Amino acid sequence: MSFVERCRQRHLGSEGGDEGFTLIELLVVLLIIGILLAIAIPTFLSVTHGATNTAAQSNLQNALTGAKVYFTDTNQSYVGIETANGSTSDIYQIGTGLSWVSSGTSSNGPHVISADVLGTPAGSVLELAAFANGTSDCWFIIDETSNQTAAVHGAPLTAGTYFGVTKSSSTTTCLATATPTTLSSSAFPPG
Repeated sequence: MSFVERCRQRHLGSEGGDEGFTLIELLVVLLIIGILLAIAIPTFLSVTHGATNTAAQSNLQNALTGAKVYFTDTNQSYVGIETANGSTSDIYQIGTGLSWVSSGTSSNGPHVISADVLGTPAGSVLELAAFANGTSDCWFIIDETSNQTAAVHGAPLTAGTYFGVTKSSSTTTCLATATPTTLSSSAFPPG
């Protein structure tokens, strides 16, 4: 009697002499479930990791937008954006919905932005960092509002916005004072 016929008989209530499934039938079902899980779990994890990187990058873009508003409101300078009462940044007044910390404090998630102001003239360069928990990557944006006389954290001397990443970082090293290992002038490097 085939597996399908036995299932049909059980469903209809006329089981006959056969009761239960054989060990082979149960093992085949378990094998199929195992194969499906082996396919699904890595796919799910890669999507989750990609989402944490995208969240960090998106939050950095939002932070840069808020910082540019601050830059405009403070006579073309980032001075003061990273310091305020303790480790909290003045950028809270912009209302980006993100948590900001000063350059001496690490980002501990994509929603927490570490900020540092430097450059010549003073306040002409802003570096932002955000940590992606799922991949342990530290993402950066360096915004240079004027040409620099010395390289700032690996960015070119010319004014512009630069995007970077340090792969497999840790929450203790995702600081806005760090230098990204990969830097791009057009978009975030592949993560």
